[in-house]
Amino acid sequence: MIDSHCHLGIDDFKTDVEEYLKRAREAGVSHLLTVACEYNQVTDLIQMSNYENVYTAFGIHPENASLFDYEKTKKIFEEYPFIAGVGETGLDYFYNPETKELQIDVFKQHIKLASEIKKPLIIHTREADEETKEILLQAHHLGELQRGGVMHCFCGSYDLAKTALDLGFYISFSGIITFKNALEMREIAKKIPLDRLLIETDSPYLAPVPFRGKKNEPAFIAKTLECLANIKEKPIEIIEEITTKNFFNLFGGKGG
Repeated sequence: MIDSHCHLGIDDFKTDVEEYLKRAREAGVSHLLTVACEYNQVTDLIQMSNYENVYTAFGIHPENASLFDYEKTKKIFEEYPFIAGVGETGLDYFYNPETKELQIDVFKQHIKLASEIKKPLIIHTREADEETKEILLQAHHLGELQRGGVMHCFCGSYDLAKTALDLGFYISFSGIITFKNALEMREIAKKIPLDRLLIETDSPYLAPVPFRGKKNEPAFIAKTLECLANIKEKPIEIIEEITTKNFFNLFGGKGG
């Protein structure tokens, strides 16, 4: 299994990294991708990259859009070319609707950077489906998005998912699909082609059933995999093999 998006070793998740990785290995997690969303997390990210089975990604989260600096961000990727993806970036109108215009501008700059340095894009979107679609379609028209990317922790509409699929993106599902009230997400997951699926924990957030209320961790990805296999009516081993292959298709060997 691969946890395609977590925040291991970042901020309050720094402690006991070795123990988290040990439990992940014991649960069958072969690789994971950890994401830093602020400049002051880059040092943590570099430390995590020393682990052979840990991939890394960097971008400024839409909640921190006011901090974004294009040249500063580009320099990080130049200094640390092993960083596998740009993001998470995107739009989040749930917590910060008052910064819509700024978020849109910063999202577009992340897309430009990903295109320039030829890295996959990791997109966070919440309550901003139409704007996200419009920006992605515009970027495609401009010849950007050559390396595609992933809609991480997907919780949008099937219409948004379909647009992303048409542009070559993957759709990643988190522990949300295990939640009792996530009927719509499970229906959307049914429609996503197998060769475009990824799974993630987004830990330390969104622990899957039966761990809801606890700090999430990469080892818990097994529950999301099990749920997705049930949704797809496929053996767990098949979904594990496919999502693992999909991860490497998107992010390549470690170091890009």
